[in-house]
Amino acid sequence: MPAPAAGSKATGSGGGIHWVSNPFFGANGTAVLVLKMEAGLAAVTKGFANNVEEYAKEHAPWENRTGDARNGLRATAEQRLVSYTITLFHTVDYGIWLEVRWDGKYAIILPTIEHMGHELMDRLQIALIANAATGLI
Repeated sequence: MPAPAAGSKATGSGGGIHWVSNPFFGANGTAVLVLKMEAGLAAVTKGFANNVEEYAKEHAPWENRTGDARNGLRATAEQRLVSYTITLFHTVDYGIWLEVRWDGKYAIILPTIEHMGHELMDRLQIALIANAATGLI
């Protein structure tokens, strides 16, 4: 059996091989690059969810009666392995009707996504360029 790479461990028994690799050791620092990119993407996504929520609350096209619908707009960020999601949603039970009734006259979710999506892509591009400037790419 060949010697494992630095930071890795290989064991063999019963005709099988079990390989455990240390993610901090990779050819030409690729593993370090991936970890830094994932951390950067997670930070951008989490921070941007706050911006999405603020934008939606500020630009909601309806007049407040109780303030519950506007205050109930929420945006969350979630990371699962290498998948990043920002979810914008209503917490009031009638939020769906604001989105779909009257031909979307009071909709805020889709308009927010359409407006903020470009800014998110710009921020992600900046983050990737910053990683490239460090010489890791």
